[in-house]
Amino acid sequence: MECYLRTLRGINEIRVVRALCEEGALSRAALANMLNLSRAALTIITQKLADKNLILEVGKGTSTDRGGRREVLLSVNQRAGIILSIELEVEYAQFAMMDINAAFIDRGRITYAKETPIEKILDEIILKLKAFIEKENIYEKHIIGVGICLPGILDYDKGTLRESYTLGRWQDFRLREYIENNLNLPTFIENDVKALTLGEFQFGAGKNVTDLVCLWIGDGIGAGIIVNNQLLHGSTSSAGEIGYNEDKLLLLKEDALLVNDADKNWGQILTLNNLRSAVRRGKEQGWQTELEMNATIEQIIEAAEANDPLALHLFKLFGKILGSVCSNLIYTLNPPLVILSGALFEESTIVVDEIRQYVAKGILRTPIESVSIKSAKLGEEAMLLGAAALVLDDLFHFPVYH
Repeated sequence: MECYLRTLRGINEIRVVRALCEEGALSRAALANMLNLSRAALTIITQKLADKNLILEVGKGTSTDRGGRREVLLSVNQRAGIILSIELEVEYAQFAMMDINAAFIDRGRITYAKETPIEKILDEIILKLKAFIEKENIYEKHIIGVGICLPGILDYDKGTLRESYTLGRWQDFRLREYIENNLNLPTFIENDVKALTLGEFQFGAGKNVTDLVCLWIGDGIGAGIIVNNQLLHGSTSSAGEIGYNEDKLLLLKEDALLVNDADKNWGQILTLNNLRSAVRRGKEQGWQTELEMNATIEQIIEAAEANDPLALHLFKLFGKILGSVCSNLIYTLNPPLVILSGALFEESTIVVDEIRQYVAKGILRTPIESVSIKSAKLGEEAMLLGAAALVLDDLFHFPVYH
């Protein structure tokens, strides 16, 4: 059965639901003014939506200075639109059920070995999502669709992974088709960093900004790019794969030995795993530190905040390298905003401050002086929220998924 929200045929019906999703509860007068509709037309539209239980009357607004009756406020029925969201990674997957405002209703996580059959992984996720649906007594007619994100370059026409450094065995597996056949729902796929960028753009640090770059560091490095409200994919959907940039920042010999024990590209150097490896190399080289050989990222962050000599040096070194990466992105794309996403940025200000200082020294002053560099807001939820944004984009035709 087709989702009720997908049965909306009038553009103004879609605009009303979208406005209520974006702005929250509004009066009919405010809606009519915002959407440039007559009060009569707006009344007809809202009655149709109310008859389908897609919008609700939720109370009354405040009185105006002129007095008079307070107007009834309308709000979207959050449970009238349900989104299923999936994030696939090398050894784990996260998944969630959200309402139309991208608020989490249920969520889960599974782990698996790298060699686990793909179908077995997906079947477990599908089973758990169906359990969410049953538990919350959700009707199929209320589910809008499924959003999926995963690392790599995608073939959007086929719904497959074309190329991936980390998920190579998933290449050419008909992921979208498998999910659609098993859940009988419209399904959309996106690269994980691009999805994260959508999440920050729609719901996080990039909200109300038309152009931005989102730089992410985890088990790799990548960037998502929004230009004029459009997510940039490039001719082969590989825009933002900055980890393969071959322009190396010249490092002092001793620093190169810390972060680069082989001829690696930025995608291998600028990772959290390599940061842990750099701690081990630093200890072997005799650096003063309280860190153990197998220190976790959380322990390294704590040590840097406590001015541990090795941890602090590595953070400033990573900040210097990332400052160079950010400068190149700023000079090339001229965004007003660069968002930094990942534990290294969100749990400590040291690397972010170092990046800002490096960028501020740039020679070309006009783009440097106009850009803002911020830490991301959504944390580990960003990719799931970005996958949800794919579904909302298809429903509301947000000018973001291109």
